[in-house]
Amino acid sequence: MPGIGSVPKIRTDLAYFGIVTRVISTTQFVATGLSGLGDGALAGYSAYVMKKADGTTTAPHAEQPAISAYVSASGTFTHTAFTASLAVGDQLLIMHPNISTSIASILAAVGTASPTQGLVYYGVVTDVPAANQFTIAGLAGLGAGKFIDLSLVYQYYAFVFRDAAGGGAAPQGEAQAITNYATATGNFTAGAFTVPVAVGDEILIIHPYLARLMHFAGLPPIVGTATQNWQAAEANIVSIGADNVAYKVNSLLLNINALVGTVTIRMYMEVTGVERLVYEQDFTVAGDTPGLWIVNGPVGIHEVLRVTAQSDNAADNGQSIDYDYMLEEM
Repeated sequence: MPGIGSVPKIRTDLAYFGIVTRVISTTQFVATGLSGLGDGALAGYSAYVMKKADGTTTAPHAEQPAISAYVSASGTFTHTAFTASLAVGDQLLIMHPNISTSIASILAAVGTASPTQGLVYYGVVTDVPAANQFTIAGLAGLGAGKFIDLSLVYQYYAFVFRDAAGGGAAPQGEAQAITNYATATGNFTAGAFTVPVAVGDEILIIHPYLARLMHFAGLPPIVGTATQNWQAAEANIVSIGADNVAYKVNSLLLNINALVGTVTIRMYMEVTGVERLVYEQDFTVAGDTPGLWIVNGPVGIHEVLRVTAQSDNAADNGQSIDYDYMLEEM
Protein backbone atom coordinates (compact mmCIF):
# COMPACT_ATOMS: atom_id res chain seq x y z
CA MET A 1 0.00 0.00 0.00
CA PRO A 2 1.36 3.47 -0.78
CA GLY A 3 2.67 5.39 2.15
CA ILE A 4 1.02 8.58 3.27
CA GLY A 5 2.00 11.31 0.86
CA SER A 6 2.65 9.13 -2.20
CA VAL A 7 0.96 10.14 -5.44
CA PRO A 8 0.01 7.32 -7.81
CA LYS A 9 -1.83 9.21 -10.56
CA ILE A 10 -4.70 7.93 -12.67
CA ARG A 11 -4.44 9.64 -16.06
CA THR A 12 -2.87 13.04 -15.40
CA ASP A 13 -5.35 15.93 -15.02
CA LEU A 14 -8.43 13.67 -14.95
CA ALA A 15 -8.03 12.13 -11.52
CA TYR A 16 -5.44 11.97 -8.74
CA PHE A 17 -5.14 9.54 -5.87
CA GLY A 18 -4.22 11.03 -2.49
CA ILE A 19 -4.12 10.16 1.21
CA VAL A 20 -5.22 12.60 3.90
CA THR A 21 -2.24 13.60 6.06
CA ARG A 22 -3.97 16.27 8.16
CA VAL A 23 -7.54 17.40 8.84
CA ILE A 24 -7.69 21.15 9.48
CA SER A 25 -11.46 21.57 9.74
CA THR A 26 -14.72 20.24 8.33
CA THR A 27 -13.94 22.10 5.10
CA GLN A 28 -10.16 21.72 4.84
CA PHE A 29 -7.67 18.87 4.66
CA VAL A 30 -4.07 18.33 3.62
CA ALA A 31 -2.73 15.62 1.31
CA THR A 32 1.00 16.33 1.17
CA GLY A 33 1.51 13.87 -1.68
CA LEU A 34 -0.64 16.10 -3.87
CA SER A 35 1.42 19.24 -3.31
CA GLY A 36 3.29 20.99 -6.09
CA LEU A 37 0.64 20.90 -8.81
CA GLY A 38 0.23 24.69 -9.01
CA ASP A 39 -1.96 27.02 -6.95
CA GLY A 40 -5.61 26.64 -7.89
CA ALA A 41 -4.88 23.72 -10.24
CA LEU A 42 -7.47 21.49 -8.57
CA ALA A 43 -10.10 24.12 -7.78
CA GLY A 44 -13.41 22.91 -9.23
CA TYR A 45 -12.42 19.25 -8.91
CA SER A 46 -14.29 16.94 -6.51
CA ALA A 47 -12.81 15.07 -3.53
CA TYR A 48 -14.25 11.55 -3.69
CA VAL A 49 -13.71 9.40 -0.57
CA MET A 50 -13.01 5.97 -1.99
CA LYS A 51 -11.73 4.28 1.19
CA LYS A 52 -11.79 5.32 4.84
CA ALA A 53 -8.79 4.67 7.05
CA ASP A 54 -10.90 2.60 9.47
CA GLY A 55 -12.22 0.38 6.65
CA THR A 56 -15.89 1.23 7.22
CA THR A 57 -18.36 2.52 4.64
CA THR A 58 -20.09 5.07 6.83
CA ALA A 59 -19.98 8.79 5.97
CA PRO A 60 -18.05 10.38 4.40
CA HIS A 61 -17.34 7.26 2.32
CA ALA A 62 -18.41 7.77 -1.34
CA GLU A 63 -19.14 11.48 -0.83
CA GLN A 64 -17.59 13.90 -3.34
CA PRO A 65 -17.85 17.59 -2.37
CA ALA A 66 -16.53 20.28 -4.68
CA ILE A 67 -13.08 21.73 -4.07
CA SER A 68 -13.05 25.53 -3.97
CA ALA A 69 -9.35 26.20 -3.33
CA TYR A 70 -6.01 24.40 -3.52
CA VAL A 71 -2.67 25.53 -2.10
CA SER A 72 0.15 23.95 -4.08
CA ALA A 73 2.98 24.42 -1.58
CA SER A 74 1.30 22.41 1.17
CA GLY A 75 -1.29 20.29 -0.67
CA THR A 76 -4.10 21.99 1.27
CA PHE A 77 -7.65 21.65 -0.07
CA THR A 78 -10.69 23.75 0.80
CA HIS A 79 -14.04 22.18 -0.03
CA THR A 80 -17.74 22.00 0.68
CA ALA A 81 -18.26 20.23 4.01
CA PHE A 82 -18.58 16.45 4.19
CA THR A 83 -21.50 15.09 6.25
CA ALA A 84 -18.91 13.59 8.61
CA SER A 85 -15.29 14.52 9.22
CA LEU A 86 -12.41 13.09 7.26
CA ALA A 87 -9.63 11.27 9.10
CA VAL A 88 -5.89 10.96 8.57
CA GLY A 89 -5.28 8.00 6.27
CA ASP A 90 -8.53 8.32 4.33
CA GLN A 91 -7.96 7.62 0.63
CA LEU A 92 -9.36 10.14 -1.85
CA LEU A 93 -9.79 10.40 -5.58
CA ILE A 94 -9.52 14.03 -6.75
CA MET A 95 -11.66 14.00 -9.89
CA HIS A 96 -11.87 16.42 -12.80
CA PRO A 97 -15.26 18.20 -12.84
CA ASN A 98 -16.25 16.62 -16.16
CA ILE A 99 -15.78 13.17 -14.68
CA SER A 100 -17.43 13.84 -11.32
CA THR A 101 -20.41 15.61 -12.92
CA SER A 102 -20.91 12.85 -15.50
CA ILE A 103 -20.71 10.12 -12.87
CA ALA A 104 -23.24 11.88 -10.63
CA SER A 105 -25.63 12.31 -13.57
CA ILE A 106 -25.27 8.70 -14.70
CA LEU A 107 -25.75 7.23 -11.25
CA ALA A 108 -28.76 9.43 -10.59
CA ALA A 109 -30.29 8.43 -13.92
CA VAL A 110 -29.89 4.69 -13.45
CA GLY A 111 -30.67 4.75 -9.74
CA THR A 112 -27.59 2.82 -8.62
CA ALA A 113 -26.18 5.34 -6.16
CA SER A 114 -25.52 3.79 -2.76
CA PRO A 115 -23.37 4.80 0.20
CA THR A 116 -21.72 1.38 0.07
CA GLN A 117 -21.13 1.34 -3.71
CA GLY A 118 -17.55 2.43 -4.37
CA LEU A 119 -16.56 3.95 -7.68
CA VAL A 120 -12.95 2.88 -7.11
CA TYR A 121 -11.46 0.20 -4.83
CA TYR A 122 -7.75 0.22 -4.04
CA GLY A 123 -5.73 -2.92 -3.33
CA VAL A 124 -2.28 -4.47 -3.40
CA VAL A 125 -1.76 -7.84 -5.12
CA THR A 126 -0.97 -10.53 -2.53
CA ASP A 127 -0.90 -13.60 -4.78
CA VAL A 128 -0.92 -14.58 -8.46
CA PRO A 129 -2.48 -18.07 -8.48
CA ALA A 130 -2.83 -18.55 -12.25
CA ALA A 131 -2.62 -16.87 -15.65
CA ASN A 132 -4.86 -13.79 -15.88
CA GLN A 133 -5.64 -14.03 -12.17
CA PHE A 134 -4.51 -12.05 -9.14
CA THR A 135 -5.54 -11.98 -5.51
CA ILE A 136 -6.07 -8.87 -3.38
CA ALA A 137 -6.72 -10.19 0.10
CA GLY A 138 -7.78 -6.74 1.27
CA LEU A 139 -10.69 -6.80 -1.21
CA ALA A 140 -12.09 -10.14 -0.08
CA GLY A 141 -15.56 -10.33 1.42
CA LEU A 142 -17.32 -7.74 -0.76
CA GLY A 143 -20.00 -10.19 -1.92
CA ALA A 144 -20.35 -12.93 -4.52
CA GLY A 145 -20.56 -11.51 -8.04
CA LYS A 146 -19.69 -8.02 -6.76
CA PHE A 147 -17.58 -7.03 -9.76
CA ILE A 148 -19.19 -9.26 -12.39
CA ASP A 149 -21.52 -8.39 -15.25
CA LEU A 150 -22.48 -11.55 -17.13
CA SER A 151 -23.77 -9.50 -20.07
CA LEU A 152 -20.22 -8.10 -20.49
CA VAL A 153 -21.74 -4.66 -21.06
CA TYR A 154 -21.03 -2.91 -17.73
CA GLN A 155 -17.74 -4.36 -16.56
CA TYR A 156 -15.47 -3.29 -13.73
CA TYR A 157 -11.85 -2.76 -14.76
CA ALA A 158 -8.57 -3.55 -13.05
CA PHE A 159 -6.23 -0.58 -13.56
CA VAL A 160 -2.56 -1.04 -12.62
CA PHE A 161 -1.43 2.37 -11.42
CA ARG A 162 1.85 1.25 -9.83
CA ASP A 163 4.17 -1.59 -10.72
CA ALA A 164 5.73 -3.14 -7.61
CA ALA A 165 9.24 -2.68 -9.00
CA GLY A 166 8.69 1.08 -9.00
CA GLY A 167 10.10 1.70 -12.47
CA GLY A 168 6.83 2.42 -14.26
CA ALA A 169 7.20 -0.68 -16.45
CA ALA A 170 4.27 -2.68 -17.87
CA PRO A 171 1.65 -3.47 -16.81
CA GLN A 172 1.58 -0.07 -15.05
CA GLY A 173 -1.02 2.13 -16.73
CA GLU A 174 -2.88 -0.79 -18.32
CA ALA A 175 -6.52 -1.71 -17.68
CA GLN A 176 -8.36 -4.97 -18.28
CA ALA A 177 -12.01 -5.93 -17.82
CA ILE A 178 -12.78 -8.13 -14.82
CA THR A 179 -14.56 -11.38 -15.69
CA ASN A 180 -14.66 -13.14 -12.31
CA TYR A 181 -14.34 -12.36 -8.60
CA ALA A 182 -14.17 -14.79 -5.67
CA THR A 183 -15.38 -12.99 -2.57
CA ALA A 184 -13.96 -15.59 -0.15
CA THR A 185 -10.38 -14.98 -1.26
CA GLY A 186 -10.42 -11.65 -3.10
CA ASN A 187 -9.28 -13.41 -6.27
CA PHE A 188 -9.91 -11.60 -9.57
CA THR A 189 -9.86 -12.89 -13.14
CA ALA A 190 -9.29 -10.28 -15.85
CA GLY A 191 -8.14 -9.95 -19.43
CA ALA A 192 -4.48 -10.50 -20.25
CA PHE A 193 -2.11 -7.62 -19.48
CA THR A 194 0.95 -7.24 -21.73
CA VAL A 195 2.99 -8.36 -18.71
CA PRO A 196 1.32 -10.35 -15.90
CA VAL A 197 0.65 -8.50 -12.66
CA ALA A 198 2.93 -9.39 -9.77
CA VAL A 199 2.72 -9.53 -5.98
CA GLY A 200 2.98 -5.99 -4.69
CA ASP A 201 1.47 -4.30 -7.74
CA GLU A 202 -1.09 -1.65 -6.78
CA ILE A 203 -4.47 -2.00 -8.47
CA LEU A 204 -7.55 0.17 -8.77
CA ILE A 205 -10.83 -1.69 -9.35
CA ILE A 206 -12.81 0.90 -11.29
CA HIS A 207 -16.61 1.15 -11.52
CA PRO A 208 -17.99 0.52 -15.07
CA TYR A 209 -19.27 4.08 -15.51
CA LEU A 210 -15.98 5.64 -14.43
CA ALA A 211 -14.07 3.15 -16.60
CA ARG A 212 -16.08 4.16 -19.65
CA LEU A 213 -15.33 7.84 -19.07
CA MET A 214 -11.62 7.11 -18.74
CA HIS A 215 -11.34 5.14 -22.00
CA PHE A 216 -10.43 8.19 -24.12
CA ALA A 217 -7.33 6.76 -25.78
CA GLY A 218 -9.07 3.89 -27.55
CA LEU A 219 -7.59 0.42 -27.98
CA PRO A 220 -4.34 -0.63 -29.67
CA PRO A 221 -4.54 -1.00 -33.47
CA ILE A 222 -5.36 -4.55 -34.55
CA VAL A 223 -3.60 -5.99 -37.62
CA GLY A 224 -3.60 -9.42 -39.13
CA THR A 225 -3.83 -11.59 -42.24
CA ALA A 226 -6.54 -13.96 -43.45
CA THR A 227 -5.71 -16.73 -45.93
CA GLN A 228 -8.72 -18.39 -47.56
CA ASN A 229 -9.96 -19.94 -50.79
CA TRP A 230 -11.62 -16.71 -51.84
CA GLN A 231 -13.03 -17.96 -55.15
CA ALA A 232 -14.34 -21.28 -53.84
CA ALA A 233 -16.77 -19.48 -51.51
CA GLU A 234 -17.28 -16.25 -49.62
CA ALA A 235 -14.94 -16.37 -46.61
CA ASN A 236 -14.30 -14.40 -43.45
CA ILE A 237 -11.50 -11.84 -43.24
CA VAL A 238 -12.06 -10.65 -39.66
CA SER A 239 -14.79 -10.13 -37.05
CA ILE A 240 -14.68 -6.80 -35.23
CA GLY A 241 -16.12 -6.02 -31.79
CA ALA A 242 -18.31 -8.16 -29.55
CA ASP A 243 -22.03 -8.78 -29.09
CA ASN A 244 -23.77 -6.33 -26.74
CA VAL A 245 -20.65 -4.17 -26.31
CA ALA A 246 -20.58 -0.62 -27.70
CA TYR A 247 -17.54 0.35 -29.79
CA LYS A 248 -16.55 2.95 -32.35
CA VAL A 249 -14.80 1.59 -35.43
CA ASN A 250 -12.51 4.47 -36.39
CA SER A 251 -10.92 2.84 -39.43
CA LEU A 252 -10.71 -0.42 -41.37
CA LEU A 253 -8.12 -0.96 -44.10
CA LEU A 254 -7.73 -4.05 -46.28
CA ASN A 255 -4.89 -5.06 -48.60
CA ILE A 256 -5.91 -7.17 -51.61
CA ASN A 257 -2.56 -6.81 -53.40
CA ALA A 258 -2.10 -10.60 -53.65
CA LEU A 259 -5.39 -11.14 -55.49
CA VAL A 260 -5.99 -10.83 -59.24
CA GLY A 261 -9.75 -11.15 -59.71
CA THR A 262 -12.71 -8.92 -58.93
CA VAL A 263 -13.05 -9.02 -55.16
CA THR A 264 -16.36 -8.39 -53.41
CA ILE A 265 -16.02 -7.05 -49.87
CA ARG A 266 -19.06 -7.49 -47.63
CA MET A 267 -19.83 -6.61 -44.03
CA TYR A 268 -22.54 -8.13 -41.84
CA MET A 269 -23.99 -7.22 -38.45
CA GLU A 270 -26.97 -8.33 -36.41
CA VAL A 271 -30.08 -6.15 -36.58
CA THR A 272 -32.63 -7.10 -33.89
CA GLY A 273 -30.93 -10.46 -33.48
CA VAL A 274 -30.62 -11.42 -37.16
CA GLU A 275 -27.35 -10.98 -39.07
CA ARG A 276 -27.87 -8.69 -42.08
CA LEU A 277 -25.71 -7.54 -44.99
CA VAL A 278 -24.85 -3.89 -44.28
CA TYR A 279 -22.12 -3.23 -46.89
CA GLU A 280 -21.11 -4.65 -50.29
CA GLN A 281 -18.68 -3.34 -52.94
CA ASP A 282 -16.53 -4.78 -55.74
CA PHE A 283 -12.81 -4.00 -56.14
CA THR A 284 -9.99 -5.05 -58.45
CA VAL A 285 -6.25 -4.64 -58.03
CA ALA A 286 -6.03 -3.30 -61.59
CA GLY A 287 -8.81 -0.75 -61.21
CA ASP A 288 -8.48 0.21 -57.55
CA THR A 289 -5.67 0.81 -55.11
CA PRO A 290 -4.61 -2.50 -53.51
CA GLY A 291 -5.05 -0.86 -50.11
CA LEU A 292 -8.77 -0.35 -49.46
CA TRP A 293 -10.05 2.11 -46.86
CA ILE A 294 -13.35 0.39 -46.11
CA VAL A 295 -14.15 2.46 -42.98
CA ASN A 296 -12.59 5.95 -42.94
CA GLY A 297 -14.49 7.57 -40.10
CA PRO A 298 -16.04 6.61 -36.77
CA VAL A 299 -19.09 4.35 -36.88
CA GLY A 300 -20.78 2.99 -33.78
CA ILE A 301 -21.46 -0.72 -33.39
CA HIS A 302 -22.79 -2.86 -30.54
CA GLU A 303 -22.73 -6.28 -32.22
CA VAL A 304 -19.96 -8.17 -34.03
CA LEU A 305 -19.14 -6.65 -37.43
CA ARG A 306 -18.14 -9.55 -39.72
CA VAL A 307 -16.03 -8.69 -42.78
CA THR A 308 -15.83 -11.13 -45.73
CA ALA A 309 -14.43 -11.35 -49.25
CA GLN A 310 -15.23 -13.33 -52.39
CA SER A 311 -13.31 -13.44 -55.70
CA ASP A 312 -14.37 -14.46 -59.19
CA ASN A 313 -10.91 -15.85 -60.06
CA ALA A 314 -9.70 -19.30 -59.01
CA ALA A 315 -6.12 -17.99 -58.89
CA ASP A 316 -7.10 -16.16 -55.70
CA ASN A 317 -7.67 -19.38 -53.76
CA GLY A 318 -5.05 -19.74 -51.05
CA GLN A 319 -4.05 -16.07 -51.23
CA SER A 320 -3.93 -13.65 -48.28
CA ILE A 321 -5.81 -10.45 -47.44
CA ASP A 322 -4.31 -8.17 -44.79
CA TYR A 323 -6.46 -6.11 -42.41
CA ASP A 324 -5.77 -3.19 -40.08
CA TYR A 325 -8.44 -1.58 -37.90
CA MET A 326 -8.77 0.74 -34.92
CA LEU A 327 -11.45 0.32 -32.28
CA GLU A 328 -12.52 2.59 -29.43
CA GLU A 329 -14.65 1.66 -26.41
CA MET A 330 -17.74 3.79 -25.88
